[in-house]
Amino acid sequence: MFRITFIIYLAILLFISQLSYSQGFRELETKDSLNTHTNIDVSLFRAINNNRCGLSNAIIPLTDKSVLPFSIAVPIGLAGISRIDENYYDENSAVLLLLSEITSTGITFGMKQVFKRERPFVTLRNVSYDKYNSPTDRYSFPSGHTATAFSMATSLTLRYPDKPVIIAMSYLYAAIIGYGRMYLGVHYPSDVIGGMIIGSGSAALIYSLRKEIIDVKNNLFNEKYKQDTNNINEMPAYMILGMSIGADLLNNLLQDKLKGNKVTFSSGFNNLTASINF
Repeated sequence: MFRITFIIYLAILLFISQLSYSQGFRELETKDSLNTHTNIDVSLFRAINNNRCGLSNAIIPLTDKSVLPFSIAVPIGLAGISRIDENYYDENSAVLLLLSEITSTGITFGMKQVFKRERPFVTLRNVSYDKYNSPTDRYSFPSGHTATAFSMATSLTLRYPDKPVIIAMSYLYAAIIGYGRMYLGVHYPSDVIGGMIIGSGSAALIYSLRKEIIDVKNNLFNEKYKQDTNNINEMPAYMILGMSIGADLLNNLLQDKLKGNKVTFSSGFNNLTASINF
């Protein structure tokens, strides 16, 4: 069931990438804006990126920076606490979560090298681009941040379908991450949609292989007696959310204190930087 779902996800992803490619996927609006063609991808990007507000300026950079600590702290913290409590279901959930993240990251990296799409602030004029949240790699499609966030949300949803708090908060967080990547000027909407499909599809694929993965894990640690049973001892929702919030707070404490954020308006050649305090 989930393997078929993954194939469907992949087909949709390829369709989106080909559609965007046919509309000028690699080179968009590299000349004066009055003399260039635009498409839905660019129009949606402009609508989000140009719609600035103080609340978004304050929240989005913080959530954007939380993806890496979240993706590390949640599976490791869940595995560690579950091992101490001998909670096998949550321990297995942590393993599947980590594998989902690794799978989505690998697919995302590979596709970036294939499509080699330049980021919006490189090819478009007058993009609101936050250098403080600059991307770590050159290419845009698909969005790695979004893929990781949706792989986490989907994996937790599949393992804890009876925990509405986890489901709602996970997908809300993932949605903010995806929106933020466009708001920060580093991804087009099609990049974000691609990341959503890769992240969700990776989680669905790993979940479909859960029996084989858990058997390998149990054989590796000589723990064949451990059953992957969802019982009353499963970790409460507040503990998973607490680990996420704790990771984010720690990450922010380790960041250098800044008096303002730098926002750059880029034409692809010249940059104009302004400091905004909030």
